[in-house]
Amino acid sequence: MKVRSKLADVEFQIGEFEYKKDHIIIHSAKAQAMKTKVYVSPDDIVSVLGRVVSKPMVWLYFIAFPFFLLRYRRRHRNKQTAQ
Repeated sequence: MKVRSKLADVEFQIGEFEYKKDHIIIHSAKAQAMKTKVYVSPDDIVSVLGRVVSKPMVWLYFIAFPFFLLRYRRRHRNKQTAQ
């Protein structure tokens, strides 16, 4: 997953999950140089679900997801073999 902001562009690989004080904590993969933790609160989950339900483009993405996944993997594989 790529995280882009005005401060930095970060490649974030999901590692372990942890539960602590009503939060889900997502740790970056151990192989990453910059260790990162993402704290997800119950309010964050409700907010995301509310936005997902109200946006037709997200539903379209979920419906077409198998196609997107195959296309992404094919492009990624072709890019790797071209190098």
